[in-house]
Amino acid sequence: WRAKEGLRIPLGIVDLPLEQRREILEFDFGGAGGHMAVVGGPLTGKSTALRTVVQSLSLTRTPQEVQFYVMDFGGGAFAALEDAPHIAGVATRDREESVNRMVAEIEGIIADREKYFRANRIDSIAAYRQGRAQGRFDDGYGDVFLVVDGWGALRADFEGLDARVQQLLARALTFGVHLIASAQRWMDFRQQV
Repeated sequence: WRAKEGLRIPLGIVDLPLEQRREILEFDFGGAGGHMAVVGGPLTGKSTALRTVVQSLSLTRTPQEVQFYVMDFGGGAFAALEDAPHIAGVATRDREESVNRMVAEIEGIIADREKYFRANRIDSIAAYRQGRAQGRFDDGYGDVFLVVDGWGALRADFEGLDARVQQLLARALTFGVHLIASAQRWMDFRQQV
């Protein structure tokens, strides 16, 4: 998986019974589709899907290449991963200060990376990834993932925070910042998201 271009990861198996074969379900965070939403009713596996993405990226990339900031508003699915080397932090609903600090840190990463790109004449995140692999660039971060398990809770319990995240999304992929979120219905997301 490391040899594949972009940030391609395995997510599962697709069964093709009419063709009597199975294929690997892949997802690529490296291009324009660098964000992901998982939508479904209660107890349908949304948190499990998000954990699968985090673990798949963790298995195929080093902690220097990918970092995760996790907002766990579900049933605590990420508690066991809190000390994993790829996890920068896990914030829960009862730790509002941690949630706000997490968004502020990602805002800072984007602002600092924009200056770093300008100073080093880096024209794209793909060029940065390539230069980082060759040892020419390093701003201290790889691709940064904000994982929000329970987007509806983010909107309901933290006033204005979803708008801040929405503002981040306008520039996020340009600087290697990705959003992975779960929700119970598509209407939980603003149209711009």
